[in-house]
Amino acid sequence: MAEPVDIQTHSKPKRPLAWCPDMAMIFPHAVYAEDQPYARTILTVHCLHRGFTSGAILGMLPPLARPMYNTILRHPAPVYHTSFASRLLSSTAVGSVGGIMLLAFGMTARMWNREEIEWKDRSWRILAHKTQNAEDGNSFTFMIAGALTCAFASGRGHLLAKEFTGLPRSRMVVGGAALGSVMGTIYHLLTTTPPTEEGVKEKVTAGLEGLKSSSSTT
Repeated sequence: MAEPVDIQTHSKPKRPLAWCPDMAMIFPHAVYAEDQPYARTILTVHCLHRGFTSGAILGMLPPLARPMYNTILRHPAPVYHTSFASRLLSSTAVGSVGGIMLLAFGMTARMWNREEIEWKDRSWRILAHKTQNAEDGNSFTFMIAGALTCAFASGRGHLLAKEFTGLPRSRMVVGGAALGSVMGTIYHLLTTTPPTEEGVKEKVTAGLEGLKSSSSTT
């Protein structure tokens, strides 16, 4: 049996683990968009997850770009009282929280006073997008792994605990989850098979079959 191909992107998504959760595994996917349950929950979770990852990417930039900026302009390296790992986790955590707040505001403004069918249509499309679901699964899995790793590393007596001196444990865990989410997205981009001619043919064939079935019923 051929590997399933996403008819929207013609790509073959892969996930790091067989049990890797995604939106389609957690929420039921109705046959028709107007019957989609949990529409508001699905769209909200998807948007906040995207905001979390996007904010984390923006939060990573300052601690990563500052050393390169100083090297290019030959500025003397500033003296920090915290390690690079602490600055990276702290900045990423702040960025991820800011991304959630920004996307929450944007989604509220976008969907304010919208009819229920619009919520259902958008959530149905999210669940129908296999590549999108695979990306969510990768990001979520790495996010959990990053949070658990940082929670373990911040424990008393751990060898890496001294690298995070002065950083609150809560911010460290959030930063680890944010970094994991970014790494999961990168993993997805690196492991997803690019579009193929076979995928395009399958999409065209599926479209023609749909037209034939609709014309036969009418």
